[in-house]
Amino acid sequence: MAEVNVAKSCPHCGTEMTLKIAAYPMGSAFMKERFHVDIYSCPSCKLVKLFESETVEDMVVCPKCGNRHSAKECCSICALNSAFDGTFTN
Repeated sequence: MAEVNVAKSCPHCGTEMTLKIAAYPMGSAFMKERFHVDIYSCPSCKLVKLFESETVEDMVVCPKCGNRHSAKECCSICALNSAFDGTFTN
């Protein structure tokens, strides 16, 4: 994994890219282990690039099911399970 906080240059125009979203979960919410990416955007040419997430400190493990997810979101596995069995609480 790349070093955290290393500036990313746009491969198209060379401008420094801006981090837009950190640790965005990729894949279906039905997947127990989703891949998380950091989304960068170039302010000059508007190119968007995905990089493997560097913000591992923002990730937590659900104590109920063991799913690894962003600390900013609820556990999708537990939310789906409780929605299907009628016990969902927000």
